[in-house]
Amino acid sequence: MHKPILNQTPRTPLQVLRDVTFGLLIRELKTRFGSYRLGYAWALLDPLLMIGAFSLIFGMRSQSGFGGVSAQVFITAGYLPFMFFNKVVSQLKSAVSANMGLFCYRQVTPFATFVARFMLEVMVGMMVGIILVLGLLWFGFDAIPADPLQVILGYLLLMVFSFSLGIVFCVIGKLFQEADKFLGLLMMPLMFISCVMYPLTAVPVQYQHWFLWNPLVHALELIRSGWIAGYSSPGVSWAYLSGVTLLLLTFAMSCYRLSHRRLIAS
Repeated sequence: MHKPILNQTPRTPLQVLRDVTFGLLIRELKTRFGSYRLGYAWALLDPLLMIGAFSLIFGMRSQSGFGGVSAQVFITAGYLPFMFFNKVVSQLKSAVSANMGLFCYRQVTPFATFVARFMLEVMVGMMVGIILVLGLLWFGFDAIPADPLQVILGYLLLMVFSFSLGIVFCVIGKLFQEADKFLGLLMMPLMFISCVMYPLTAVPVQYQHWFLWNPLVHALELIRSGWIAGYSSPGVSWAYLSGVTLLLLTFAMSCYRLSHRRLIAS
């Protein structure tokens, strides 16, 4: 008796990437948040502690210095996107080294680890943002974005920018071990020159053009402009942010294409 021949259609590369990314995503969830009791809660406690601390420091300042809103809302509108940027870049920078043992499987690629970690940070960032906004509303603050579409567009550009920069940092850190520590130290001073805790208008006019070379200043100020009604920031540009993001994405994909085999070489 002949056995029936099963007609198995081979999976496309996109389907393979989807399945591998989903498996890596589950693995990242268990590794990062499942090993200790406060794992999931810490994703929320981290921004709460930072926003609470800076709100106490700047809380005595007049609301006019924060675009006419409370310090809590102003700092939340700036710190949340910067925290997302910081987390994405940091996680993607170490994505290859953290999953080195999985590259013996042909289907697992460095790009899949990038996508998995990026998706995890997007999900965590969305949950943290929703909970923080609901918490601010509970305490009587006007935390609803005035222009949600502008906030979403700003976040989308920031997502692509963060994803691209994380890949570039990963490639540089893997190919040049000495640069890895320097890249890790870059985030702290970057927070102070990206208008996270103060508006761009607080910077003296003669120095503002130096700050405007930083794409993060454009991203954070544009997000704030959509979040806070009547808030305006001179000099920020959608065209500049979009152009830099597109150039960085092209550069990141080129770096990955040229060095993806060297990334997994022991």
